[in-house]
Amino acid sequence: MIAMRYRIALPADYPMEIIERRIAERGHLTDGLPDLGLKAYLYCRAGEHGATANAYAPFYLWRRAEGLRDFLSGPGFAALCASFGRPAVESAAVCFGDWRDEVAEARYATVETLPIEAGTEMDALRREQEGWRAGQWDEGGALAVAAAFDPANWTLRRLVLSRLAPESRKHGAVECYRVGRVSIGASI
Repeated sequence: MIAMRYRIALPADYPMEIIERRIAERGHLTDGLPDLGLKAYLYCRAGEHGATANAYAPFYLWRRAEGLRDFLSGPGFAALCASFGRPAVESAAVCFGDWRDEVAEARYATVETLPIEAGTEMDALRREQEGWRAGQWDEGGALAVAAAFDPANWTLRRLVLSRLAPESRKHGAVECYRVGRVSIGASI
């Protein structure tokens, strides 16, 4: 599985209703997409939950690299680029990506980015993330959790989708978002 995301920073006076409408009108187009596990349509408004700027920042979990490739070279991504310019796309190797059947009820998301220190044993890091995953389910409210690492810049990225608004910032860089929609790809 491969995690993918891009973040489109929008001007402070950008009417975020445009993003909400875009998600409502076009979000269904990724339902049942081949090789897609999950797509969370994330966005934030400046001033909400610590956000310093408006942004649109979808997060994807791809089952196979071919799905990511086909999406980036397909009409949906071309339409996004025509509207907002071509964003930098980040990808990462997934340690795990799990979601509950009711994931479509998610309304909030946190994306946490942590550095992976030099000398960190990756097997130990993966085991540590398994413990983190269990804690997210146990704390209640989590409808999806994922952890992935990017060896290009040695960072760990963790995603939580929830019905509940995030309470407080944790260590590391935590971005808080609203979830406009969740799409689930085609069954394997």
